[in-house]
Amino acid sequence: MSELKKWDIIHSDNTHYLIMDFNGEGCFGKVAQCFDLITFEMVAIKIHKDSDDPTIQREVAMLEAVRALDPHKKNILRFMENIMFNNLSCLAFEMLDRSLWDLMDERNWEPLSTSEIGPVTHRLLFAFEALKNIGIMHTDLKPANIMLVQDQADRLRSGPSSKQVTLGLPLSEYVDMWGVGCDMAFMYFGQHLFPDNCPYHWMKAMLQLFPAKWDHLEYEDWMAFLDLQNWCLHPDTKCRIIPRRALKHPFVTMVHLVDKVERGTYALSAIQFMTVSHQQHFDGSYHDWVYEDSAFVKFYCHDSNTALMTDLQKDKRLNFTNLPRFKA
Repeated sequence: MSELKKWDIIHSDNTHYLIMDFNGEGCFGKVAQCFDLITFEMVAIKIHKDSDDPTIQREVAMLEAVRALDPHKKNILRFMENIMFNNLSCLAFEMLDRSLWDLMDERNWEPLSTSEIGPVTHRLLFAFEALKNIGIMHTDLKPANIMLVQDQADRLRSGPSSKQVTLGLPLSEYVDMWGVGCDMAFMYFGQHLFPDNCPYHWMKAMLQLFPAKWDHLEYEDWMAFLDLQNWCLHPDTKCRIIPRRALKHPFVTMVHLVDKVERGTYALSAIQFMTVSHQQHFDGSYHDWVYEDSAFVKFYCHDSNTALMTDLQKDKRLNFTNLPRFKA
């Protein structure tokens, strides 16, 4: 088995790929930047180290299933073809511009605002809902696997591992929601929520990052952000939020901001950020996402959210008698 090098050409039944460079190497193999000599497009080719590994066939079967999804509507990286060249297993994918990790590196790890995090979270949730519907889990969501394209939309490729992965517990879609919560924190704080060395010290640093003064609408959006993150990171998988519910969460739907655009620039800016995410919204009431001890329910009970509160008060499980009230 000969090792592929820069300037080698990988031949498939459909085209020929010229290896321009390599992006890096991991335990599975390495990723090559290639130029398609027929379509004149740049593509990424994953070259496996061990082509006899039985997990490769499972990976290919999974990618073939995912290929049935519309990559643009579902925010999934486009899988192009499976190639066996010189006894090497190669998988060809579309080449995207950069990863979320690259973006944060370019910003010198300056955190994103909650209004900037919203569209990325929205796209991720759509991708995971699509994967869930065809019975596939990602299980490896991390900033390096969230790819961005030039139109500011993002597509999912594949982080901090969920507790189920770390502890060897049964896997489910809740693993990916844990990853979403961790990456939301990564974007907000500019660093990982759960580093390997000492989670306690990083949690202490997170508390020190909170600003001392808040614009009222920014505070509301921050509370919605933390509430969704809280449900993504719930230690009990029976209580952890699922993609369909998360898509109806106020941080994504922005229900707490849409009627306040004229009251300040924050609401208008946040809504403008979300316009890059041209996605459908699921119909349904707030019963689809409300949880009895939701931080959103406890902190957002003010008069300006009358439509929201009317829906919430219909739920007999919720007691609004002693909840604090805020004025917009």
